[in-house]
Amino acid sequence: MAKKELVNVEKDAQIVKAKETVQDVLIEDLSTQEAVDNFVRGLIPESFAKDYKKLKKLQDELSKTEASIKEKLIEMFEAHPEMNCQTVTMDGLSFTYTKSYVKNTVDSKKLQEEYPDIYKKMIKTSNVKSSIKTSVKF
Repeated sequence: MAKKELVNVEKDAQIVKAKETVQDVLIEDLSTQEAVDNFVRGLIPESFAKDYKKLKKLQDELSKTEASIKEKLIEMFEAHPEMNCQTVTMDGLSFTYTKSYVKNTVDSKKLQEEYPDIYKKMIKTSNVKSSIKTSVKF
């Protein structure tokens, strides 16, 4: 092998070794929960957690208020079945009342237990995207 070829082979070997070292460091770096937490902190702006908590708390309060309003509207609609409308609108916000009804569904667990062949023929498979679940403690 010529001297020039040897130098190229050595450089290639160093590059491969360097890549493996970087990969090993990354893998080793993210092998503990603390390392993962520190890595993620570098991806997310510092103010995000504080802002998220504030907005989540407001969202929770809004959901409680909305549930209370919906409950009162249902009581109103059910107390006055003679009303011709099913929608209440206020400042561009609409609430539409839907009467209760009976809904028929298939008990897939029971179907699978009692008729496994039919269950296998009727099963539908879907791909689900990756997601991130968030939770907040106040």
